[in-house]
Formats: sequence, C-alpha cells, structure tokens
Amino acid sequence: MLSFLGRYHHAIELTACLLAGVALLSATRHDADRFAWIEEVSMALVSPVERVVTTTGHAVRDRWHRYVHLGHLVEEDAALRKRVAALEAQLHREEEIEQENERLARLLHLAPARTDLPMVVARVIGRDASRWYGAVDLDRGVSDGVHTGLAVITHRGIVGVVHRASAHACRVRLITDPASALPVLLDEQRAKCILVGDGRLCRLKYLETGVTVGDGEEVITSGYGNIFPKGLRVGRIIAAGHGANRLFQEVTVAPAVDLARLEEVFIFLELPGG
Repeated sequence: MLSFLGRYHHAIELTACLLAGVALLSATRHDADRFAWIEEVSMALVSPVERVVTTTGHAVRDRWHRYVHLGHLVEEDAALRKRVAALEAQLHREEEIEQENERLARLLHLAPARTDLPMVVARVIGRDASRWYGAVDLDRGVSDGVHTGLAVITHRGIVGVVHRASAHACRVRLITDPASALPVLLDEQRAKCILVGDGRLCRLKYLETGVTVGDGEEVITSGYGNIFPKGLRVGRIIAAGHGANRLFQEVTVAPAVDLARLEEVFIFLELPGG
C-alpha cells in the first residue's frame, strides 16, 4: 500500500487538487457570498502573475513593432542614399555639360586676326605624363581634315602646332616644349624674335639688348613661318635681363593659355598662306 502511494503520489495530489477545485467551484456557485474570500485570495495570487504576463507581452509586442519599423527605416535609408547618389551623379554630369558649353561659347567668340581660316573644335583626350608641358593628344585627325603643321589655339591665345596625325586623333607640340620654336613679335616695341619652349614657360631668343622690354608686355604671333596668323596672343613677359653674350637679352614669357588645364581647343584646318 505504501509502495503504491509512493509510486503514484504526484497523480494522487493532482487528483486531490482537481477535486478540491471542483468542490470549491460548486460551493461558490451555490453560496457565492460565503466563499467570496476564495475569489479574493485567488485574485490576489493570480493578479501579479497576470500583470507580469500582460506587461511582458506588451513589451515584446512593442519591441517587435519597433524592430519591424526599424527594418523599414533601414530599407528607406538605403533607398534614399541610392537616390541621393544618383541625383548627385546627374547634377555632376549637368555641371560638366554646362561648363563645357561655357568653354565652347568662349571659343566661338574667338576673333583671331585671320577669321577666314576654317577651324574645327577638338577635345584633349590624352597627355604624355613624361612631357606634361610638351604635348597633348586631341580627338581630331586626318578624317577631320587635320594634318601635320596646323596651328592650335584657344580663345585666350596660341597652344601649339600639330606634330603628328592619325585617322581620328592628333598630337600637338605645345609652345612650352623645348623643341618648339616660333617667330613672334613684341606687341608694343614691334621687335621680332623667336619664342622657344622652356618647360612650363617660354623664352625669347635673339632679342637685341637695345630693345626696351617691360614686365607684362604682350607677345604676339608675327605671321612669319606660315603657321599662325599675325596678331594672335602668345603670352606676356614676366622677366628680362642681359644675356651671357651681351648681344641678346634673356627674356621669360608666361603663356597666355593655361596649358596644364586644356580641355577644348581650335585647330586651323588651313595654313595662313593658303
């Protein structure tokens, strides 16, 4: 008997609790006022548990809603960032187009000494890193009427001379290249001399010491050599002094064109002499 009770004591206790609960339920139904204290005790015992369960449920639900909302915010943030990047790229492209149009408009207002020479607009597509101030490559070639020996200019002044040309591109030797030599003229003194490249700047050769030279005087093309029309801006004098042989002056010229920032240029399609 004792072994039976020991083996099934959990079941016996659970059955007793159920029977007691049924008895209490039946008693409260027939005499609710007499057993009201049982409901009060039950509420006192159960209400804290219900409160904890309810509060926990609300907290879990709120956290879940926040998590879902946060996920939506992350998605919206990623979409907005992508949209902003696209708009910034579009704005950059539009700004580039506007700047290019402004540069082309300035080129179209160019008024060289010989406006009857046909010209074509070209864009810089390359530059030799080892000769940054020596040469640039343009997107015009033989198919566009470009050939060796043609003059290249911008609205600010001369750039150089076409050195080589292929079907759809050409290489221009800049006036700052040490191999460049062009006949020029002092705008005020009207003295003739030769402009040679000197890296980032240029020098005047064969300018006699008797010629009075002032800083800032303009140097223009002389029209000799049958390359550039006469009167185009070349640069301005920034330094002058006596040469080593005392026959000629040492004169430094800053190009009128910022050759390091070239983007669009004009190529004369004919030589001044026809």
